[in-house]
Amino acid sequence: MSSEKKSKGKDLGTPIGIITGFIIIFIGIAVQKSSASIVERLTWFGSPSAFFIVLGSTIAAAMVAIPFNSIKTIPAVIGITVRSLSFDYLAVIKKMCDLASIGRKDGLFALEKHAREIEDPFFSNYLEQATFERDSKKLKDNMDMEMNNIASRHEAGAELFTFMGTYAPAFGMMGTVMGLIIMMFGFDTGGGGNVAEKFRDLLQGMATALITTLYGVVSANLIFLPIAAKLERRSINELRHKEIVAQGILMLHAKEHPILIKEKLMNFVPKDEKKKKKSEKPDTK
Repeated sequence: MSSEKKSKGKDLGTPIGIITGFIIIFIGIAVQKSSASIVERLTWFGSPSAFFIVLGSTIAAAMVAIPFNSIKTIPAVIGITVRSLSFDYLAVIKKMCDLASIGRKDGLFALEKHAREIEDPFFSNYLEQATFERDSKKLKDNMDMEMNNIASRHEAGAELFTFMGTYAPAFGMMGTVMGLIIMMFGFDTGGGGNVAEKFRDLLQGMATALITTLYGVVSANLIFLPIAAKLERRSINELRHKEIVAQGILMLHAKEHPILIKEKLMNFVPKDEKKKKKSEKPDTK
């Protein structure tokens, strides 16, 4: 296991949550009292045209709002939501203190070989820079610049899904209005034919038109906005990890005492992580 991360596996919360949400919706449809069968009721909510209108218009609006290159990153961004990025902040602090002890004893140049052994590219790269860069301000500026670039990329990914979650309900309503307009112009009570059948067709058409509103609400609140929220949370966690590394490297560069380094870096660790560490007692058996 790496000293920088707790897990490199999969975080299945996003797909499981989305699938569970759809299952709950299907169960809600199934338990409704109706003379129609469950399968028939489910088919009422299927509409390729409504799906095309909502999804197509939402993506088109997102293309207008943000650069086209960001649209192409949708598959990659979705992939991030299922990748586990749980950082072990306490392990990073321990590693930093160990390196500080080596640096104070053998000098900063002795840390170069240790830098190559660290898996985290950010940690490894700037620890190596700290061994030959004398100007701490330049070292700090380099780390700050990369962290700002990382934050910008994260913000762009979350912003994309926030936009889509904002637009989808509106385009769902637009599809409903379009369907109602088409129905109203197509409805004709004159001429031959059973009036009751015509009104039945009208009501069925209204139900079909309302499906686009349903698609817009579900896609926004079950898919787009939750993904945006998860991306924002992951960004906060990763930037906190980078901040711990950056501050630790600067203190290493200044040859501060490991105890002082640990005390300062512990301020960045969330309270629940600290409590979890305190509750863990060594097995004396």
